[in-house]
Amino acid sequence: MTQQAPLLLTRLTGTVARPIESVFDFVSDHENYQRWYPGVESVTALDDSPPGAIGKAYVEIIRMPGGRLQEIRIETVRSERPVLFVTEGDYAPLLPQMSFELAAAGPDETQITWTFRSRLASPIRRLMARLLFRPILKRQAVVAMANLTRCLEQAAG
Repeated sequence: MTQQAPLLLTRLTGTVARPIESVFDFVSDHENYQRWYPGVESVTALDDSPPGAIGKAYVEIIRMPGGRLQEIRIETVRSERPVLFVTEGDYAPLLPQMSFELAAAGPDETQITWTFRSRLASPIRRLMARLLFRPILKRQAVVAMANLTRCLEQAAG
């Protein structure tokens, strides 16, 4: 049986005035996520592996629509410094996968392509993810990308 490709929920591309290595180091340290993603209350590393290491695990506490707090275990599954960083989460209703693809857009500029996918296999659950999660993630991602750009550019200042 062929494994189904992850379901695309949202993708954003933007450019930030920071070198690619600096951008990679910031996004691959998932503890920074709480600084720029809306609704993330905390992110705590579960091990002493360096940020960006494959297998590095975190616990993320996120405020869900409606206000309930949800704990999600996040793990780094791919990391190719400075061009690719991918995490996957254990939140069963979504099975999220988040990736950052980075490309140098100049000596001190980086293009960021940030993608959210779902690893759900069931056709019904994938439909529910498209109907319920996609609109929420699209709205959050626009705010988050602006926040991420601001955080990265302030770090340069």
